[in-house]
Amino acid sequence: MTAVALDIRAGRSPRYPAGPSFLPRFFSGRMFRQNAIESMGESARLYGDLVHYTIFGRHIYQLNHPELIEDLLVRDANKHHRGIVMQRAKIVLGDGLLTSEEPLHMRQRRLAQPAFLRQRIAAYGEVIGKNAAAISQGWRSGSVHDVHGDMLELALRIVGKCLFDLDVQSQQEVKKVSAAVDAFMGFLPLAILPFSEQIQRLPLPAMKRIRKGQADLDAIIYGMIAERRRAPGDRGDLLSMLLEAVDTEGSTGRMSDQQVHDECLTIMLAGHETTANALSFALWLMAKHPEMQARVHEEAREVLGDRAATADDYGRLPYATQLFSETLRLYPPVWVIARTCFQPYEIEGYAIPKGAILLASQFVVHRDSRFYPDPLRFDPERFAKDGAKSRPRFAFFPFAAGSRQCIGEGLAWMEGVLSVATIARDWRLTPPQGAGEEIVLNPAISLRPKFGVPLVVERRANVV
Repeated sequence: MTAVALDIRAGRSPRYPAGPSFLPRFFSGRMFRQNAIESMGESARLYGDLVHYTIFGRHIYQLNHPELIEDLLVRDANKHHRGIVMQRAKIVLGDGLLTSEEPLHMRQRRLAQPAFLRQRIAAYGEVIGKNAAAISQGWRSGSVHDVHGDMLELALRIVGKCLFDLDVQSQQEVKKVSAAVDAFMGFLPLAILPFSEQIQRLPLPAMKRIRKGQADLDAIIYGMIAERRRAPGDRGDLLSMLLEAVDTEGSTGRMSDQQVHDECLTIMLAGHETTANALSFALWLMAKHPEMQARVHEEAREVLGDRAATADDYGRLPYATQLFSETLRLYPPVWVIARTCFQPYEIEGYAIPKGAILLASQFVVHRDSRFYPDPLRFDPERFAKDGAKSRPRFAFFPFAAGSRQCIGEGLAWMEGVLSVATIARDWRLTPPQGAGEEIVLNPAISLRPKFGVPLVVERRANVV
């Protein structure tokens, strides 16, 4: 691996590294015309690996180099709290794994971790394979179909069954959860505004949708908890384990219904939304690159034959894994990580004050030409067996790292690879006539396709 030197540039003041000025961007309207991804990408190009700017008086530091990102997520992790959005998302998610701070976060992680161990995830493989094959049964061969909606339903079915032993077949339930996710994604603009806490109390349409989504999901989740309390036992899912787990290390006993609810809600919302977006981008990229789609199809036919995929197949689908990895590079569903400094410290000689926000964008770093030659080119070969050895560890971090690394990473990889392989085995995907060269992105709390993913779907001749 060739080391890439840090590019730290001096700012106008010796106290801060280089970065854009707030007032010129504000009065020119540029900060309102650009979305967050465009703004962060431009800052990295113009100002280097450590960028400083202010928004409404708050200091922001953007980290654009793997060394700095490793320090943020691992070495200096104990100096940070969650970012503002996740702190304020407690109004929606409660004190789940995404929003809680230490020591509660570590306790919750200890209790939830057994549900994501290798042997547990292996049991989920059959659920993934069967649902991936079933989700496309309603597709009409030769028609244009928006696959994003189906990937949301697929991911919801999988997370519902694997983590809560819940068969999410009812369209009414699917619509309720989807509406709640949409409302939550719309929470981002409110969360970053000054006086956000006061705004959230107003009877705004966005807050009404969030409250409605909360009420619907509360009814589903608390209903499941009550049913399990009446008939306890291990069903092999997360909910069973949360209800039965005892925190002997922390001597705090079992989780309350509220704590179990918050964990279930977090995983249901975050777990299915991000995976569905990744699958949608993967299908779009396969449609754009028929030669790569053909390789996934051939590999899947050889490995799976006509049966449903299982966990044993995951390690036997290397090209599907490479393709899904390259999808996560170009279109990481978690596209930015934010932390808030609560213990002042230094980065490369610059003092980071308490209350400063630190940002590390997967979208920006994953497209950096220093680590990925011709970075906008879709090339699964970047993730061939020896490909990662040529790059720094934190040039690719779709699931974060350290104590905050995504607890469901193993399940997400299996779900992505088995689903992509199953769909490519059964269907040929092509862009519809007049489709744009690029997919329009919506960088909300997760990275989503803004206008869905319409594709022409054709059933393969060798599939019944």
